[in-house]
Amino acid sequence: MGSGAERLSSRSGEKKSVEHHTQVDLCAMMRGDLAKSAQLGVEIEGRMEQVLKMSKRFKVGGVPEHFNLPWYRAAEREVFANDALEYSWRVYPGGTGEMLTALEDDELDVAVLLTEGVVAHIARGGDAAIVGTFVDSPLIWGVHVHADSPHTTLEDLRARPFAISRLRSGSHIMAYVLAQQMGWLSEKALEFELVRDLEGARSALAQGRGDAFMWEKYTTKPLVDSGEWRRIGTCTTPWPPFVLAAKRGFVATRAADIDSVFKRVHGLCQEMTDEPAASVSEIVARFGQREEDVREWLAQTHWACAREVDLEQLAGVVETLLSVEVIDQAIAPQELVVLG
Repeated sequence: MGSGAERLSSRSGEKKSVEHHTQVDLCAMMRGDLAKSAQLGVEIEGRMEQVLKMSKRFKVGGVPEHFNLPWYRAAEREVFANDALEYSWRVYPGGTGEMLTALEDDELDVAVLLTEGVVAHIARGGDAAIVGTFVDSPLIWGVHVHADSPHTTLEDLRARPFAISRLRSGSHIMAYVLAQQMGWLSEKALEFELVRDLEGARSALAQGRGDAFMWEKYTTKPLVDSGEWRRIGTCTTPWPPFVLAAKRGFVATRAADIDSVFKRVHGLCQEMTDEPAASVSEIVARFGQREEDVREWLAQTHWACAREVDLEQLAGVVETLLSVEVIDQAIAPQELVVLG
C-alpha cells in the first residue's frame, strides 16, 4: 500500500484524466452538433429553394395545333428567363376536356382552351376562372365522316351518333350547337362515342364507332386531303374561341405573373402576323399542313392575347349552352372571369 502522498497523486491523475476525456467528449459533441446544424441548414435551404421554384412554376397547356405556335416559341426561346419564371409548355391532344381535368388535378396552372368548354365547366361548379382572351376570330369546325361513310350531307347525320373527345369538350358541345342549327334537338337525344382525341377519332370512324366527328377544319384538313376523311359541312363558333383559364386560388396568388405572361406572349402573337412567311414556314414544318392552307388560315386569324373578356359574348355562350341543355342553370358572365 502506498503512502498518502502517492494515493493523492494517483487520484489527482485520475481526476485530470477524467476531466480531459470529458473535455474531449464535449468537443466531439459540439462538433457533432455543429455538423448536424450545418446539415440541417443545407436541408432547409434546399427545401426553401424547392418551395421558391414551385412558387414560380408556371405550367401552360394547350392543344398541339397551329393556333398555339406562340406558346411553343415562348418555351423554345426561353422568353421568361428574365422574369425568373419556371415556364413550361405541355400539349394536350385530348383538348379542352383533358385540360380541365389537368387543372383540377393541379397538373397544369393555366390552360389555353375553348371558351364554351370552360364556361360549361364553371357553370357546373368547376373551380376555374377565365383570365383573358387568346384568339378572338371565329373558329371554323369541320364536320367529318370517314371516306367509306354513306353520309354526304349534314342532314344525313340526323339521329346518328357523334364521336367526341370527352364530355363537355369542344367536340361534344359543338355537336349540340350543330344539332340546334339543324333543328334536331327536339326530336331525339344525341348519342355519343367517347374517343379521347383526334387519333382516337380516326380509329373510331374507321371502325364505325360514331358516324361523324367535329374538329377545327384546318387541323383535320391533312386527313381530308389524304382521302381518309370527307368534310361534309362546317359550323362556326359565334364567340371568341380560345381563352386562358386557371384555378381561382392560382389567379389570386399569381396575378402579377399572369400579367407578365400575357405581355410577353402578346409580342409573340403579334409576330405571327408581322412575319407571316416565317410563321407559315414553321407551321408547315411543325404541323404538316399545306402552305396554301396555312396562309388562308393565318389571314383570317386574330390573336387578342389580352387580359380582357367580352362579357356580352360570354352571356351569349351561356345562353347557347342553356338552350342545348349542356348546362341546366344560368350563370352571370361576371362570375366566369377574374381579370386582376
